[in-house]
Amino acid sequence: MAKAVPGATLPVLRFSGGHTALGRTMGAYRRRQIVSAVEIAHEVLTSEGTDDATLRAQIEPYLEFAERHTPGALRELEGLALGADVPFDTLFRLNCFESRPPGSAFLWSRPDRPAPDAVASLDPDIADTGVPRSLEEGAASETDAAPGGCTSIASRSNQGVVVGHTEDSSPENLDGIYLLDATVLSEGSKVANRFSALNYAMSLAGCAAAVNGHGLMIMIDALPDPDRRHGVPRSCVSRVLLDQPSIDEAIDLLHQMPRGGGWNYFMVQGHRIVNVETTATTVIVNDATLGGVYAHSNHYLTPEIAERAGHPRPNSIARLGRAQELVRQAMHVQDMISTLSDRSGFPDSICRERTIAAWVADTGARTVKVCWGEPEDATWTTFSY
Repeated sequence: MAKAVPGATLPVLRFSGGHTALGRTMGAYRRRQIVSAVEIAHEVLTSEGTDDATLRAQIEPYLEFAERHTPGALRELEGLALGADVPFDTLFRLNCFESRPPGSAFLWSRPDRPAPDAVASLDPDIADTGVPRSLEEGAASETDAAPGGCTSIASRSNQGVVVGHTEDSSPENLDGIYLLDATVLSEGSKVANRFSALNYAMSLAGCAAAVNGHGLMIMIDALPDPDRRHGVPRSCVSRVLLDQPSIDEAIDLLHQMPRGGGWNYFMVQGHRIVNVETTATTVIVNDATLGGVYAHSNHYLTPEIAERAGHPRPNSIARLGRAQELVRQAMHVQDMISTLSDRSGFPDSICRERTIAAWVADTGARTVKVCWGEPEDATWTTFSY
């Protein structure tokens, strides 16, 4: 279980500079975990008979989209590979879930082991059991639907919004997760963008929970996209959303971007609460500001998408139902921490053995609290944005 270590605070990496330098810094910072992930990926690829040329052919279409539409994010991935001293193509494949061929194995577990190994799957189309969901399937069964991922909750008051997010993954990922505080200056730009992001060792920033200097906060809930296609990888899309100054501009970008796949983007800024469910071809916006409360987990709530995506995992339904029971308007930060610590219905509870970190924010005070491991009894780190 991902129990918090008493007194242990979430590691923090601070950076200022360009995209490639950011990637290099991240790669060097978490080199051990990245090397481990790449070694496992190479074993899987070798067991499938995937050579370097085949791997390049798998990722090439997505590379072209990323270069055209998200060059800064691609530079960061290149820097990540350089900093960790691992092959770029393999690391890109690990960050481009869409490039996994239909029916192939996933790259996070050694071929002789049925369950995820040292670095578990972040792929939203892979179940807890390690069974890949084929791109050719029109619907998912209970055993191969999206994994039990994260729960996001928001509560509005006259002062702003209090936000909660559990970051759920295999407990082995506890070793590599950290907080990235970055100020990034794009080539040719005179304006730097600052953001703080809960981040995995081998991933681009933006795939978990993050906030930028404009107060735009985005939490990611993994979804089993039924419409995957060639396009910009989800990890690159979520990264460039952190460069946007507002919710509306982030939504505009999602509409314009030729995406390879979709996630749920839970966005909060000031007093606004907006949830955006996406597939590779669809963007559904739900402005929950007037209602004052909202919660989301790992299944589509939009009926026309939900029908195509198949049956959600029972744990996602249970977590969402419990979150909707507990959330109310004008919650305080401590109320939200208690909600994220809730174990009602364990193991299908908001806080469970897959909860490796938590994020609680107060937009009125412009503060965020993060913890390492399960939120109950954890040591919280507080920062301002």
